[in-house]
This record gives sequence, C-alpha cells and structure tokens, in this order.
Amino acid sequence: MTDFANRSIEQQRQLWLEIAHGAVQRWALRPQKIRWLGRGSNAVFRVTAANDDLVLRLHPPGSSNAARLRSELGWLTSIRRDTNLLAPCPIAASVDGREQLSLELRHDWLPQLAIVHAALFEYIEGDSKKARDLSADDISRVGEYLGVLHREAQLKAAGDVEGPRLDWDGLFGEDSPYATPYETGFELAEQGDLIDRVAQQLRPPMSMLATKPDAMGLIHADLLAKNILFRADSIAALDFEYCGWGFYLYDLAPLLWQLKGERASDYIALEEAIWRGYTSVRPLDEDDRSLLETFIAARQIASIRWLRSNIQNPELRSFAPALIAERCEELKVFLETGILRRSTPTL
Repeated sequence: MTDFANRSIEQQRQLWLEIAHGAVQRWALRPQKIRWLGRGSNAVFRVTAANDDLVLRLHPPGSSNAARLRSELGWLTSIRRDTNLLAPCPIAASVDGREQLSLELRHDWLPQLAIVHAALFEYIEGDSKKARDLSADDISRVGEYLGVLHREAQLKAAGDVEGPRLDWDGLFGEDSPYATPYETGFELAEQGDLIDRVAQQLRPPMSMLATKPDAMGLIHADLLAKNILFRADSIAALDFEYCGWGFYLYDLAPLLWQLKGERASDYIALEEAIWRGYTSVRPLDEDDRSLLETFIAARQIASIRWLRSNIQNPELRSFAPALIAERCEELKVFLETGILRRSTPTL
C-alpha cells in the first residue's frame, strides 16, 4: 500500500483510471475508451462502450457511505420512472444474480480496508453554460425545473430517506454531508467561531420555516451552473451527490450564491428570474423570498466546509486555505449587513 494522499495529481489520476477500468468490468462492459472528466469530491469518467456513452463516478474512501449513495440512486431511479424531468439514470450491475446500483471496490494503492464506492449513469447530451453566459430565460427555466422537482418527485417521508438531512443541524452540524474526517484539525479557531456565529444567526429563520407545511422535502442541494445541461426543449440536472431531505428554498441557493460572485452587475434581475420560474410552479409569498439570503449564507458555509473536507485533493490543497480565509471575510460582512457579497471564485 502506498501513501496515496501525498501522491501527485498525475499519480492519483493514474490510480483512478486503474480503478475505473476495474469498475466497468464489474458492469460487464468492454469499453472502447475511458476519459477523465474531472475530480472534485469524486473522480468522474466518461465511458464509451459499443453504442453507449456512460458516466462513471468513483467516491474516494471516507467521502461517502453506502446508505447515502443508495438514497441518491434510488431517488434518481424514481425521478426518471415517475416524472418527465431529465436527470442521470443509474445503471445496475449484476452481482451474484442480483441487480445493484452501486459497487464497492478496493485497490492495492489504498489502505487495506478502504472502500471506493462506484456508480454508473447514462450520459446525457446537452449544452453546458458558464454562469457568466446564463440568460434570465435560462435561469427562469432552472427555477421551473426545481419547482417541478419539489412538486412531483417527492416520494418519501423524511424518516424513510437514508441520505443526509439538510435542515439546520444537517447544514451546520457534525453529521452534515459537508463534513468528513479530513475536516477535523483544518479549521482555525477564529474561523470556527465566525462560522458558529453565522450559523446561530441563521437558526431562528430556519427554525421558523421548518414549522411550515411543505417547506422541506427531497432536494438536489448542489445545482450550480456546471451541473445543468440545456437542451432545445428541456434542461437536465446532473450530480445529485449531495441530495437529501432539506429546505426547498436551499435548492435555489447554490446557483444564486454563484451568481452573486460572477454576475453582481445584474444579480437582482437574475434572482427575480429564478424566483419567477420557481413560483410559476410552486407559488410562494414574499416572506419566503426574504429568506433567500439566509440560504445563500448557508451555502457559503457549505462551500468552506467542502474545501476543508477535500483538502487532501491535490488539485485543491495549494489554494484552499487562502480561499477559505477570503470566504470567511465575506461572512464577516454578512454578519454586519445581512447581505452576502461575494468576490471569491466558484470552483
């Protein structure tokens, strides 16, 4: 076993490619090509086999768990089966005569008991757009998609969902999907105190919202521009990794948070566009809209915790501490003004 965490970017990519080749064999595929797509929390590959294009996602050890992944894949299956929404369809592998939507993999370069979770999805054709290129109409369509997701794809009660909860405790507590063992020890004391103060400021409005009927359900929780594909007659949401039971309004926050940083000059019009699209499907009142800033600030904290959690990723560790410090400075302004103003980059 090699000290994998200290390997270079290229060495780590080579490991993931070896695991990817082993994984697709477990799905009984003979790939013509496996192409690296990227590495954030996970390693992602595009797999070309026969006439099919597929996407393989590998979860590094400690970044996920079987229950959380099972919940995500089950929801995606139901979305594709029971709604007209376009989202990645999981592909089952046959294991001892039984179909499984995810597999557990091991590799000699990893610690003996370390498990990589693997999932395979259909590849969806569509156009990806940078946040700077999104029109108000594009963003309104995203709002409509989320409205339909929240209205028509709610198939379980909170107690039946195995994935994370994204209520106040789930967003800010130790059991948050944004927390991993790598987060421990990375936090500076003053940063931790700042985040705690912001979290406590957000507790009353979230607690009040949680008492309202139809305020919570299954949400995507990470719908940034990179996770949206545009087609002629529809859009598709990608990467449901962080999905769970949470506040519906939080689902609007990732894209709004991104637009605050990259489209400050026309942000107000873009916020209006996503709200108009969303409420055309799920009518809400202005009191609900006033809570958007609360969830955008929550997203800022989630981004900080995500950076901490992925500090061992060689593509992040060189700049993550400085970026975290800058985002904490933005949180200080939020504490003073109630408005999050962003200039830090979106990854």
